[in-house]
Amino acid sequence: MKWEFNIMEGKNPQHTAAFLNSYGEMNFTPEEIAARESAQNTIDAGKNVNTRKTELVFQEIVLRGESKEDFFNIVGLKEHLLPRLTSFEDTENNFKDNAEQAFNTEELKLLLIRDYGTCGLGGNWQEYDRVDHFSRLVLALNLDDKAKGDSSSGGSFGLGKTAYAKSSLINTVFYHSVFAPTDRSDNVCRRFMGTGIYPSHEYEGVKYGGYAYIGKKLNENESQPFNDDEAEDIWESINNLFKEDISRSKDDIGTDILIPMTSLDLDSIKEAIENYYFPALIENRMIVSFIDKDGIVSAPDVYARDNLDQFVRLYLEAKKNRENNDHVDHDKELLISSLKRHRNHSLGKIAIQRAEIDEAKSERNNCVAITRDTGMIVNYLKVGSEQYEPAVGVFIADEDVHKYLIKSENPAHSAWEENSSRLKRSFGPDGQELVKRVDSGIKRKFFNFQKDLQPDVSYTRGERGLFSKLLSRALKGSKARNIDPVPPSTPNPVALSLIKKSRNNDHSVWKLTVSSNENTPDYPFQLNLKPSISLMGDSKKVRVKHMNFDITGESEILDNDKPSIDLTYHKGDVLEYFVEFPDPGRLNYVVECYCQAELEE
Repeated sequence: MKWEFNIMEGKNPQHTAAFLNSYGEMNFTPEEIAARESAQNTIDAGKNVNTRKTELVFQEIVLRGESKEDFFNIVGLKEHLLPRLTSFEDTENNFKDNAEQAFNTEELKLLLIRDYGTCGLGGNWQEYDRVDHFSRLVLALNLDDKAKGDSSSGGSFGLGKTAYAKSSLINTVFYHSVFAPTDRSDNVCRRFMGTGIYPSHEYEGVKYGGYAYIGKKLNENESQPFNDDEAEDIWESINNLFKEDISRSKDDIGTDILIPMTSLDLDSIKEAIENYYFPALIENRMIVSFIDKDGIVSAPDVYARDNLDQFVRLYLEAKKNRENNDHVDHDKELLISSLKRHRNHSLGKIAIQRAEIDEAKSERNNCVAITRDTGMIVNYLKVGSEQYEPAVGVFIADEDVHKYLIKSENPAHSAWEENSSRLKRSFGPDGQELVKRVDSGIKRKFFNFQKDLQPDVSYTRGERGLFSKLLSRALKGSKARNIDPVPPSTPNPVALSLIKKSRNNDHSVWKLTVSSNENTPDYPFQLNLKPSISLMGDSKKVRVKHMNFDITGESEILDNDKPSIDLTYHKGDVLEYFVEFPDPGRLNYVVECYCQAELEE
């Protein structure tokens, strides 16, 4: 096994610092990065393959004792990396500590990512055309023509091996692939090679950039992939160390990516696959399964996810409703609408709905899931205001703008950026304007929908001013109990105090205290209290129609759609009630209380 480390010399010396320290992942977790990269590579690699269904498998493997040592010997980790550990003393990312842990502990955890029904990593391993899949994934970085001429591709950059290397605490990945032999692959049909992305360092007086290529000796300084029988022998040697069979016949085309000392959690990868690839899953574009260290197999289930199922339904609503006219379902509080066309380009379809409880409590509250209809959710775009009632949405871009959106994507495929230099170079100001219209159109539709969810504003008035209002009075003795309006200047006959006692994301409790004030009559009188819930907006309070709440206390509580309190009030009484409501989330809800009194003339 030849380990080739790149030497920093000559003009523009290459080193790994930019990728280890500053590659922007848009706050994705390591599991999200691995899930997004693996699934999109698999979908892209399976698009033109009709032999079997595209399938992706994540498998957790644990090696112990002699098996772990044998694995290190097969791939040369101890022979080539262990002597360099002292060279990493002053490097960042805890690489030296992680490597020492890998070598010194009894157990080694690995993650194996496998795909089937794909094209494999064929092509010329030393060239980088779009058909040279092996070199582009294993050996190249920052190739920006992945999706050239293909508006259905999920990405535009070749940062795959960086994502996989970051998923390894020792920054090491091994690739094994079977593919159809061609003249371009020199009729080779199988390859095995490893890569490392280590901190730049100095070893035995030579400065190294940190890139390592692990394969068959090509010459004194370089390595190359193992091919055909040699590659199969190495993979079979690794297979013999595992309890599970991971062998791959020459007819079983696809790729295996083995990540030693993985830092990834299998359940979190499953959740990430569900979050970002539910379109591909529900449309049967790809099968995904997970195998834990005990051999138990599971599959993603997007419909069982209470905090995701609403996005799935909105995606299906947007897909089936392709006409340009807006569709509003008031009962479901649902809007399906097309963004306004720009320069004869259709921009896409959006579906928005009031957020259900689980989505409203999740981090995707007030978000729109955006997609180019490739099977992948590009991201959950935060667009709504936390000061209004929560909503969620899904936007499916029209094919008319796919090529512009592809060029506008950042390296993590996580945003459409109108100021992207690649977009500007390819399409100039017209392309930038189209991407801007998509972004602004999504935000405008969502904001207007949120505003339409709110009822008319109710302003509180009262001499004392603290969440109290005298609504009306009745003449004593009137059989019909006719209610006449009371001028706002009429003094309140009681003092009302509302204090928030406790609150978390699941429950909120306010204490309502009723006491006498200087305007309280000396005689007993009938008093009706009507608590309500309002939401503090940008510059106003908005009464919430759909908030259920409970009241507990001493006097009669009328149990109807909106609970109220009926009592006979005597001067000097101090009465306490508690108003409780569930699931306030992060919204700024407040309790108000309106009163109705029957007073003598």
